[in-house]
Amino acid sequence: MYTTRVFRQVAHALALERLIINGMGLRLPLTPEQLVVKRGAYSYPAVALDGRLDSWRGICFQSTWQMDHHHRDLLTSPDSARTVMGYLSTIYWGHFSGQDGRARAARAEAKAKQALNQVENGRGGGIQGAANMIHQALALVESERCGDAVKLLYSNLPQLGPVFASKVCAFLAPAKCGVIDSIIASKYPQFGFSVDGKGYVKGTATNMRQYDSYCAFLREWAENLNRRGHDFLWKDRDNASQGWRAVDVERAIF
Repeated sequence: MYTTRVFRQVAHALALERLIINGMGLRLPLTPEQLVVKRGAYSYPAVALDGRLDSWRGICFQSTWQMDHHHRDLLTSPDSARTVMGYLSTIYWGHFSGQDGRARAARAEAKAKQALNQVENGRGGGIQGAANMIHQALALVESERCGDAVKLLYSNLPQLGPVFASKVCAFLAPAKCGVIDSIIASKYPQFGFSVDGKGYVKGTATNMRQYDSYCAFLREWAENLNRRGHDFLWKDRDNASQGWRAVDVERAIF
């Protein structure tokens, strides 16, 4: 006879199957078990910047969870300089490695310095203005207006196109947002993101609406995986078991 636990597992499986079919009309070619494995195998460097705007250093974390907390702490800081450091650290992280897996710390730091120079010269309203913009983006993502947050950021802050603006949003609120880039857009055309001739995600109004739907889909996946219990937690690099957030689903399908 079926036990209560078996019935519960079947119900969870059926709920997830309905999500695969109905969520944005998508069917992703991954099982829950495969998502757990792929999230644990996510290998992008867990790096960041820390320090002061006039004297920073690159740091490396033992887990992606620690890296995420570091970036969120910076980006949500009431200290404007620390908030801007979080923005620069996001740029550093995003440029640190490419699809070939090679570390490019010098290039990443140069991109961060370029962004800082532009902000200090008045782009985005200077340090205070840039910090205010990031805090406004936080309010938007917390109300699940993720596309509006991306548009606000890439329209006002230097070195942020739609892709890097989504990286800022994912660090601001990892439970709400994931990153959208050319790899996700190419691997999963069902998400409906349009790209330019170089394969970069465009900053169109339609793409911003698609980003809202994409983040909602990631959140729903995360909620369903969390409901499946301890066996479906994922393992971070420090071997700690972690629950699912929107950003974890994105990293699993990356």
